[in-house]
Amino acid sequence: MLGLQSISSSDLGSALTGHGIITVDESALGQIEAGADRVLEEVGIRFEDDPETLDLWREHGGIIKGDRVFLEGSRLRQIIRGSAPQSFVLRGRNPDRDTGIGAGQPAAIAPIYGAPNVLLPNGRRAAGSLEIYRRLVSMAHAAPAISNTGHMICVLNDVAEADRPMEMALAHLTLSDKPFMGTIASPEAAEQVIDAVSMAVGREPKAGECELLHLINATPPLTYKENPLKCLRAIAQRRQACMVTSYMMMGATSPVTGAGTLIQGYAEVLAGLALAQLWSPGAPVVMGLFGIPFDMRSMLPCYGDPASHLVQIYAVQLARRLGVPVRGEGGVTSAKMDDGQAGSEGARATAASLLSGADFILHGAGWLEQGRCVSIGKFKREAKAIAESCGFGTDQSALPLPFDPRLEADLRRRLRG
Repeated sequence: MLGLQSISSSDLGSALTGHGIITVDESALGQIEAGADRVLEEVGIRFEDDPETLDLWREHGGIIKGDRVFLEGSRLRQIIRGSAPQSFVLRGRNPDRDTGIGAGQPAAIAPIYGAPNVLLPNGRRAAGSLEIYRRLVSMAHAAPAISNTGHMICVLNDVAEADRPMEMALAHLTLSDKPFMGTIASPEAAEQVIDAVSMAVGREPKAGECELLHLINATPPLTYKENPLKCLRAIAQRRQACMVTSYMMMGATSPVTGAGTLIQGYAEVLAGLALAQLWSPGAPVVMGLFGIPFDMRSMLPCYGDPASHLVQIYAVQLARRLGVPVRGEGGVTSAKMDDGQAGSEGARATAASLLSGADFILHGAGWLEQGRCVSIGKFKREAKAIAESCGFGTDQSALPLPFDPRLEADLRRRLRG
């Protein structure tokens, strides 16, 4: 079922500035779509603890049984194709840093997302902190290949959980003028950060443009939880971007086969992408679909396995058929040390995303130990390698535009209040 055509080139620079050079069998894509349609119609998707979402599906023909909704795949594709933009622009404080996502734009690359721990250059491991976070944001700003400084590059373990979204936003706003990603801690926090960043960017809203991209995760198998659903609604209604993702462990939270994983994941993201359009037609979205083989002996995901690359390649082609931008995975690895395994696995994952034509590559620098650790050394080397391979150069002299001190003081007052 999953057969790849031959690769005509391995030039990462060419892949980065186009839509990739890997193609797949169209009949296989049709089989994946048909399989997902059957899952949607016969098994359905659970939407937990959010009656508003269930009411919306009911209005649009979904069959509701408890919190499970049975949907028609062809109708979901029609909704997505009818209003989801093929591309959009993420705006930074500096207009020269604005970044196009999708439809022939160069791939945008962001660093690791969500690591609780940090591997320091001296080899010592430490818990993530605000001081380290600010250092990582500065590194992301200085790296020419990183066009988006991301979100939660490490967890702020020394900051109260309720204060973390605004502290992270302030770090990105004061230490960089590139676009970055928004919080999904809660719908209220998402809207607070959206307001802050909109004020900082200071430009009138414009069709096809927004300030923040937010990671909205399904919970495989075939479930959306309350907080992602409420965040998706709030974000879409504010006309900000949602990266709707199914992140599956093959053999644990999805079928063990690549084909089965693609079918399940595609069903999950179809529902989420369509939901964003029903809440706010034309709201920008990115599709994310990724599968990692799961080791039953270690009970850990096997990052770096080539099966993930195959899922990545097919995910991009499925998104192309939908007409929406698509996520790719950067330097993911299972390595516990910043060693040869970490470098080779990370490089292959990034290459697979670039060659397949992904539009927004997350975890592009610094990922270590199944994502539980950000390595500062690996971060620097990966950012430099991508820049050199893809023609960005290595100039790190461009300082961010100064941040309005009155706005910073106002945002810090809100944080304290």
